[in-house]
Amino acid sequence: DGTASIIQPLIEPLYSSSASLLEVISLLVDLPPRRGYDIVRDFWTSRLSPGVPAAWERALNKGIVMDAVPTALPAATPVTAVALPPDATPATGLELLFRPDTAVDDGRFANNGWLQELPRPLSKLTWDNVAMVSKKTAADLGVGMGDVVRITAGSARVSAPIWIQPGHADDCVSVTLGYGRTHAGAVANGVGFNANLVRPADLAWSRGEVQIARTGAVHALASTQHHFSMEGRDLVQVESLADFKTNPDKAFANSPDPDKDLYPAFTYKNYAWAMSIDLNTCVGCNACIVACQAENNIPVVGKDQVLKGREMHWIRVDRYFEGAPEEPAMHFQPVTCMHCEQAPCEVVCPVGATVHSSEGLNDMVYNRCVGTRYCSNNCPYKVRRFNFFQYSDTTHATIAMQKNPDVTVRSRGVMEKCTYCVQRIESGRIDAQKEMRPIRDGDIVTACQAACPADAIVFGNINDPASRVSKLKALPRNYGLLADLNTRPRTTYLAKVTNPPEA
Repeated sequence: DGTASIIQPLIEPLYSSSASLLEVISLLVDLPPRRGYDIVRDFWTSRLSPGVPAAWERALNKGIVMDAVPTALPAATPVTAVALPPDATPATGLELLFRPDTAVDDGRFANNGWLQELPRPLSKLTWDNVAMVSKKTAADLGVGMGDVVRITAGSARVSAPIWIQPGHADDCVSVTLGYGRTHAGAVANGVGFNANLVRPADLAWSRGEVQIARTGAVHALASTQHHFSMEGRDLVQVESLADFKTNPDKAFANSPDPDKDLYPAFTYKNYAWAMSIDLNTCVGCNACIVACQAENNIPVVGKDQVLKGREMHWIRVDRYFEGAPEEPAMHFQPVTCMHCEQAPCEVVCPVGATVHSSEGLNDMVYNRCVGTRYCSNNCPYKVRRFNFFQYSDTTHATIAMQKNPDVTVRSRGVMEKCTYCVQRIESGRIDAQKEMRPIRDGDIVTACQAACPADAIVFGNINDPASRVSKLKALPRNYGLLADLNTRPRTTYLAKVTNPPEA
């Protein structure tokens, strides 16, 4: 309603040379420059009760300026809708399309290492932007993946690597903004190419009459799609709605007979944690990846290490195309540690660094790990990550302040993976013990679950038949990934059911 408030600073400036926005403006307009505190105090004391310090102290204490009269906002001016002119089809050459990047937007987030290393939903590219074309257009131009081309539009030109994208429209080239920066900071400087060089102000989103020519150079592109590939197996279960209605009890992936086992069964007396991921609702946005990275102190490794398949994300979102490259169907599948009941990684660890908990978690004891990587070799899901170098910064105090204090910061030579956010499980357990009650369904929400905008991820206790995760696992769409290996994964999927139009 226009009521003013005093925003309290949480901490002192981290560096003696830093300045707030108010202080920077004061450098330009005030003689002499003033501190931010003095600027805010002088502004409000002159408007509350001049000469009465108590009025300022009261406003500062309350956080709200109690004596200030809200300023009436002017009535909004009606806006008349104006029809946009139809898109003009270029007479010659290609059409160049400008789009914000799915991670760094228009460049405002370019200096964020998490977002630079986040695989893009369709291409799985990191640390780069590209000139994206269809398979037919690439053939017409005589270019392949990574070939550097010169894009000429009028008198402007820029060089960019080619990426052939299934489903892309023919006779046009898509480029993303936010790259090729030189004054953004150490992370973003020199990453990618600057698409704004061929983007005039009056043609902000597309322009025609564009020419493309090969330069002969090749640019290395770091895409993560094939680093932990499991193609060739029946992974993404997809069924049409008509077929699903005909046979709703179809077993999407048959698990082995639980009575035929080499190992004795274990009874989980209290809690048995598990996860369900709905492939019908997952949109491949990658929010779970960044949430997991922030929650679990997962390091950024840089483009050179990503090129070697050494990204450290505990969750990957595999992307699959189905059908013709010109118009494929697209499927996304988040893959994380399955927390197998019979985990292949546990039986090969020579030092007992990966062990099974009494609640079904596949735990990692970091200070036992000696880096043999036997567990990673034995994992059929390829979800374990190894610190080949000292990726985590342990020297700068300001970076240490960004870390989650409830999660260990791993060092070189240690294997790591998803823990089902065990720190959140323990926090929920402590809260329940304080109230002398069992952990309720919904008390514990993993970081990936909390960040998922489509509510595709559900976590809970399968020993509770009333829990949401138990009900999802009882659906006919439920299946386990590579269940024929008898790993008995705790993380399972709900198959994707599509409703394509009739031919």
